[in-house]
Amino acid sequence: MQNQKITASMTGLLAFTWLMLTAVPTQATTMLVSGNAMNQAATNLTNAITGLGLQAVFVEPSNFATTNLAGFDAVWLDGFSQYGSGNWSANLMAFMNGGGKVFVQNPGFGSEGFSAYPLGAQLNAIFTYPPGQESISIVDTTSPVGANHPVNQGLNNAGLSNWGASAYGYFSGIGGFTGLSTTGTAGEWITIVSPVGTGYLVYTQQGVSQYLGGPSNPGAGSEAAHFLNNVVTLSSNPVPEPSSISLFLLGLGFISLIAIKKHQTPGWKSSSLRIVTVSPLCTSTNKPCR
Repeated sequence: MQNQKITASMTGLLAFTWLMLTAVPTQATTMLVSGNAMNQAATNLTNAITGLGLQAVFVEPSNFATTNLAGFDAVWLDGFSQYGSGNWSANLMAFMNGGGKVFVQNPGFGSEGFSAYPLGAQLNAIFTYPPGQESISIVDTTSPVGANHPVNQGLNNAGLSNWGASAYGYFSGIGGFTGLSTTGTAGEWITIVSPVGTGYLVYTQQGVSQYLGGPSNPGAGSEAAHFLNNVVTLSSNPVPEPSSISLFLLGLGFISLIAIKKHQTPGWKSSSLRIVTVSPLCTSTNKPCR
């Protein structure tokens, strides 16, 4: 009976140790949102963002160039906006090099040409609205550049399509970017991605904010919201390094295993576990020196 109690206690201790080792502290992703198609007064949009557990700070496009990006995890921009002169593109590059995520919807279709955006000079796009593109197809669903890519995790063609319009055009040239979705026609790219430093840059021609903020009110459970969440929470280092307390708990768990073995193995005595010090051999007697 005593052994059973000790075993149950040790099992509980090990379970606690495992939970502590695998538990990762969560902190809400904070993103800066700036664009004409991202209206803070659109409650459907803000409710979707809140429903995802994200924190958003809205900045007018005219003020974006002078906004400090420190403290943000992600930046969400709208191509139908004018961000003005200044070093905002270079600031975004530095932000991504430091691990930040930049998500730009509908680049190249507004007042800012592609050359104004990070790595944008290698891109080309064709504007097709109205009516735009309704059918969206995730590319190569069996490879890492398709449905298995973190941007597309949990998404499907049906959920990305029929937003009325789902996309306002498509990329006809993507340079060194990786294509993640198309119109269903090869070479007509909808969403593309490129790592930048330890961060990521994602361009899409889908109208994510327009759909989330529109009258259909798809909400935080929609594919559009899931798409947004996937992008702004991208991580290049998803596995945390063990902390000192985790290592301590791991050692505690190992000691627990020894204790369980002690009480379950017949004939085990407390003196069975000893620390043996080996002395160097004396050359004259070939025996341990005293």
